[in-house]
Amino acid sequence: MPRRQPSLELCFASVRVPSGEDAEVARLRLADVLRGAGIVGATIEGRHVGASDWVVAKFLAASAKDGPRPVAVRRAPAGATVGADRDEDWLLSDPETGWALVATSGTPWLHRTLEAAFGDVRVGTVLSFDEGPFPDSAGMLSVGLEYRDVVVADFPPHESAMLAHTARVPVRFATVPASGTTRATTIVTGLESTEDVSRVAFWPTKGPVLHLWVNGGWSGFLVVAGKAVVGHEFGPGWVALDPTRPDGEGDDESIADVVLDEIMVEPSDPDAVASALGLDEARAEALRQLLATKDPADPLDRLAAILALPAEVLAALRGQVRLDELPGAVVEHPRSFLRSAMADSATGADDPLARRLGAAGLDLEGARRRKPWWFLTWQILAIPIIGGVSVAMFTYFDSPARGWFFAVLCVLNAAWAFWPRNPGGAPSDTRGA
Repeated sequence: MPRRQPSLELCFASVRVPSGEDAEVARLRLADVLRGAGIVGATIEGRHVGASDWVVAKFLAASAKDGPRPVAVRRAPAGATVGADRDEDWLLSDPETGWALVATSGTPWLHRTLEAAFGDVRVGTVLSFDEGPFPDSAGMLSVGLEYRDVVVADFPPHESAMLAHTARVPVRFATVPASGTTRATTIVTGLESTEDVSRVAFWPTKGPVLHLWVNGGWSGFLVVAGKAVVGHEFGPGWVALDPTRPDGEGDDESIADVVLDEIMVEPSDPDAVASALGLDEARAEALRQLLATKDPADPLDRLAAILALPAEVLAALRGQVRLDELPGAVVEHPRSFLRSAMADSATGADDPLARRLGAAGLDLEGARRRKPWWFLTWQILAIPIIGGVSVAMFTYFDSPARGWFFAVLCVLNAAWAFWPRNPGGAPSDTRGA
């Protein structure tokens, strides 16, 4: 019976930069020590994560009862058992190259190895710097840095309640009209500037949804357009560490890529991003140039210019403006799905169903401002369905009682869909004020 493979988790190792030594020199020395130990991972100077006196490495480790066991590569002669003499467990091997991935005996040996080279060392899934825990309680790879994000899309104003339900946190919601150089758009942020609203990006809507985020020296975006989900990260890059490629180069596949694919951010395909955003050729070419630049200056400003986003988007992302200060903005708190779906909106919206039925002579002004268009769509579709069930009960099933029940239900549903109880969603005592 094959042995069950262990689950893998992200681990970190940090070493304090020796007095008088340059941080980049310390990073290179850390990489050499880890390479000699066979560790597959990535390194970065601590200043990028808010700990300037440290150098940081990340790698994968196999979960175990006695603590994480760092994943390393080993090469053994033909016929030999990889790791047998080191109390290491084989995970995966490549017969063509002779390299194998193993779960090492644990973090103590790695700690001792690094301590001999640097002195002050921290190894584990959570590291403690002088500046605080690493990563922090939210799992962010930063020390003393602030994560902020914003979602931009063509959300109808009446869907603000459902967006708060989706985000699971209170949200600020504002629609910014088009100007001479920018397009109209809806902006969603958390009520607290650091609350994550990324779930909103997956709320179905017409057109692409753009999620922008910043975290210290890093920033990036995610585009959700139908089934397509593409994104990109800007900022200082982690330097990959692959002991199977001593010179750091090589395009051939390596068994170490199994680890690197999990811990490194894969570069996005510019054409896929441009297609998801629906850009014309001129804007697509500008996007390609931006994504091809390593750690560009002001990347989100350049992205906003390419996408013709209003200035309020980046101002909200950077905390320079509060969305509820904008005209027509609302603050929504998360509610249950049913309450959110039926929540009245005080802003109204022009939805596709209302336009079609309005052209047919049906005035849905009150109804479309009371509930999201998709909810109203299902209500209207339910009218002939329930009506058909009612007729079937009277005829085929010969059950007048059930027939009358579904008939009344059909009438009540139609009344709820079309009767403008509260046109515009405003309180009845304020209409016409």
